[in-house]
Amino acid sequence: MLKTLRRLVVCLVASLGLVAAGLAPALADGPSGDVNPCTVRDICVIVTEPGSTPGPGQPTGGGGGGSSNGVPMCSWNGQSWPCWDDDLGWFSSSDGCYYHRSEPQPPAGDPAWAGHTAADGAVYEVNCRGVGGQLSTKPPAFFAQAPGGPPPDSPGVLANQAFAKMTLDAPELHVAPAGTAVVGSPVWFWYTPTPTTTGTQSKSASGNTLTMTATATLAHVYWFPDDRSGDGSSPKPSDGSAVDCKNSPGTPYTPGTAAVSSPTCGFVYKTASAKLRNDAYYLSVKLVWNVVVTRSDTGGVFRSFTFTRYSDLLALRVGEVQVLN
Repeated sequence: MLKTLRRLVVCLVASLGLVAAGLAPALADGPSGDVNPCTVRDICVIVTEPGSTPGPGQPTGGGGGGSSNGVPMCSWNGQSWPCWDDDLGWFSSSDGCYYHRSEPQPPAGDPAWAGHTAADGAVYEVNCRGVGGQLSTKPPAFFAQAPGGPPPDSPGVLANQAFAKMTLDAPELHVAPAGTAVVGSPVWFWYTPTPTTTGTQSKSASGNTLTMTATATLAHVYWFPDDRSGDGSSPKPSDGSAVDCKNSPGTPYTPGTAAVSSPTCGFVYKTASAKLRNDAYYLSVKLVWNVVVTRSDTGGVFRSFTFTRYSDLLALRVGEVQVLN
């Protein structure tokens, strides 16, 4: 039976230098169809195998050749059958049978070996299609070489492997003034750019005949300057409270520079932080990466989606200048 390729959910944890497995948080849709953190620290990226149906807000994947879900088809007796079945193995168009290596192999001397040993080859399970398409099991048979070939590469599996090789880190935040800012005066925002926090990154994963390449390009840098709770529950860009610095890490402040706005990323506070928790605003940054996965056999795009990374929080006090008359 042709297997239905399942939807895969990739969950990653956004702590600096920390990856935790086994978490299953709830999903949350972002303002433009991307996927935002499920909790403060969990980032979820939903990817869809060819042939499955994505849910609302989920990115879609490209398909392969052959059947509707990308599995190559073989022909026998005027009918089409999947050339590979996860349970039955490879299909032979010469006799209409599937061949799958027996696991475990029969013990030495078993009649299935037909006088051979494991040094000569292997024993395979045999399941054949009838004239009407019905499936019947035949006695196991010995073959010196594997009938058919290795299982076909799964584009979805290789795509996930390529993406998993990427290192998209949380940024290290900086502001100026670093200690206490002043109401009404420009504050400069930037983070330390590294190959894993800016620019473009590509990684590949190869199977028997197919290579999938994932390329991540930094699309947006959002700063959240007024998280007043101090617990990381920053508002989303859609509510207008985020500073969109495009895809720039910002401009580092040079001591002695006049009190002017940052040329790339900055903010002006209108209210002091004296009555807030710990007398401070809490800043965080959201990096949004556009990821495109291409396949080597067609050169086409197999899948595209966004990946979101959040920084740790940075406290900033904002005071008021007292003027005496």
